Amino acid sequence: MTITSFQVQNILRTYAKQLSRGQRLARRRMASESLPSDQVNISIEARRKQVIEKITAEIVSNIGYRVPGLGMGPGGVEDMALKQLSQEYGRELDLSQDESTGQLRFLVRDQTTGEVVETLGSEESASLQERLFAITQQIVDENMV
Repeated sequence: MTITSFQVQNILRTYAKQLSRGQRLARRRMASESLPSDQVNISIEARRKQVIEKITAEIVSNIGYRVPGLGMGPGGVEDMALKQLSQEYGRELDLSQDESTGQLRFLVRDQTTGEVVETLGSEESASLQERLFAITQQIVDENMV
């Protein structure tokens, strides 16, 4: 059996290709390891804050549809937040959801009869909604493990 120069040339060419591929792969690996990754690490406190804000937003958006006394169980977050806001405001407040716009409207109730005495304007309702968000966020933060 004889080995021709063509076969030797073929084997050497194949071996050279394998070596150059290996070197290119090694260079790519080195380059990709030195590049900064696209991964963002968020601290535990930042994640906790995000979760609290998400829960708070969900509670406040659903608070207009709540049944008094049934907000997440007796004395739920919704009722606690609304009670604290009423104490700060100095009058008993309640909420209603405007069906057409979906906005929250604050109502002032008579403390003795429970009847609606006044519907607050949109500007005052907006400022009370911001305060309600802050109070709810504080309650959620205190209750979160």
